[in-house]
Amino acid sequence: MKMENGSAIMEDSNVRQFFEETLGDDGIRIINTLMGREATDESIAEELGIKLNLARKILYKLYDYRLASYVRTKDKDIGWYIYTWKLNLPRVLDVIVERKKKVLEDLSSRLDYETNTVFFSCTNDRFRIPYDIASEREFRCPQCEGTLEFSNNEVVVERLESEIAKLQDEIENPLTEALNTAQLQ
Repeated sequence: MKMENGSAIMEDSNVRQFFEETLGDDGIRIINTLMGREATDESIAEELGIKLNLARKILYKLYDYRLASYVRTKDKDIGWYIYTWKLNLPRVLDVIVERKKKVLEDLSSRLDYETNTVFFSCTNDRFRIPYDIASEREFRCPQCEGTLEFSNNEVVVERLESEIAKLQDEIENPLTEALNTAQLQ
C-alpha cells in the first residue's frame, strides 16, 4: 500500500496518540484537512471554522517537529506574505522514537537513582527521603516530625525496569501493524 503523504500513518494508534497529545483535536482536524494537498493557513482556518491564530499555532508546531513545511510568497497586490503548507508525516516515526529515547534516558536515570539510594519514609504521611537526609534529620520527617523508617523500593525498581524494557522494545521495533503494511515515501 502506497502512502499519500502519510495517510496510512494516521491509522497507527501510537501516531494518533502522539498527535492528540501534542496538537489536540484541532490538530488532528488540520492534519486530515491538509492530507495529500497543499493549502494556505487562511484556507485551512476557514475550511475548519477555527481562528487563524489557532491554525497557525498548530501548523508551526508541526513545522517545529519538521512534520510540515511551507512556502512563503508575497502577494503583489497587498504586499503581505502568504504561507502555503504541506505535510511530511512519514517523519513522525523519527519524532516518536526521539521522544521515547528521551523518556528512556529519564527512566534510566531514575532507575539508577532508585537502585543506588536507600530510602526512608514517614510512618504518618509516607513522605520519602534518602538515607543521608534522613540521618541528618535524626530520622524525623521534615514535614510532620514523624518517625522515618526504612522504605523498600523494590516495587518501584521493578516497575521502572519493566517500563524501560517496554520502551527499549518500542524503540527497536517502532513500526506497528498499520505501518508495517505501508511503504513510506
